[in-house]
Amino acid sequence: VAKVSLDGKEWELITTGFRNEYDAAFNRQGDLFTFDADMEWDMNTPWYRPTRVCQVLSGSDFGWRNGSAKWPVRWEDGVPPVVDIGPGSPTGVTFGYGAKFPSKYQEAFYICDWSYGKLYAVHTKPQGAGYSAEFEEFISGQPLPLTDCIVNPADGALYFTIGGRRTQSGLYRVTYTGKDDIKEQPTALAGEAKALHELRRSLETFHGVANPAAIDAAWPNLGHADRLIRNAARAAIESQPVAQWEARALSEKAPRAALTALMALCRAGDPAQQTRVIEALDRISTQGL
Repeated sequence: VAKVSLDGKEWELITTGFRNEYDAAFNRQGDLFTFDADMEWDMNTPWYRPTRVCQVLSGSDFGWRNGSAKWPVRWEDGVPPVVDIGPGSPTGVTFGYGAKFPSKYQEAFYICDWSYGKLYAVHTKPQGAGYSAEFEEFISGQPLPLTDCIVNPADGALYFTIGGRRTQSGLYRVTYTGKDDIKEQPTALAGEAKALHELRRSLETFHGVANPAAIDAAWPNLGHADRLIRNAARAAIESQPVAQWEARALSEKAPRAALTALMALCRAGDPAQQTRVIEALDRISTQGL
């Protein structure tokens, strides 16, 4: 995922490591979500990765590689999905904002699966510095090769299209006729979730930018309990000249912060420092890890 200036001259890489994310949409908080594809050739292998909803996080690598070279979700220099969906073929996505649906479905993230003919409603909720989610089949059919969906603010209906690969194309309109409350009730971040999201976003401002303030701002968060905060802090550190933080990484005493800092050094530093990195790792006690 890249951010591009309107004249096409300036490109900024935001995140990488997806297999094939076809579409993306912003939620009310300004966070970007996408529906990433699996690889059908990998089914029934230990490294198979299902289709999944991901939050597009600055400075992150979602670990897609060919075959068994894929990064497991547990690898610390990657980031986890919001929720795994299963086998499928992701196409268009949209949030339900503006739909004349019950409030639960106005807030849902709608994702299209072309191959299995399913439109899912994904219900996200803040968790830590990111989100968790549950999902349900909203519409399904055989065949129903969904390609995209959108809410029309003029009539409050959800429209979706089908077609592709010599299948019959079509446009469908989805409306709600029940009696449930359809008053818009937008969710808002609050409490600890709001603080963590704001901290993550503040660290992301240092990504890809050489800024002398970045190291002192990010370093206390290298050992943070929240994985997305650690990831944002590490990416901020890696964006700075290695000479400015190399010695600090090698001398860090707090185990979790040291592990994150040394990983940053392995990723961004000089391979000649390998021996010193190993020595620093040897100083970390395994007790309590």
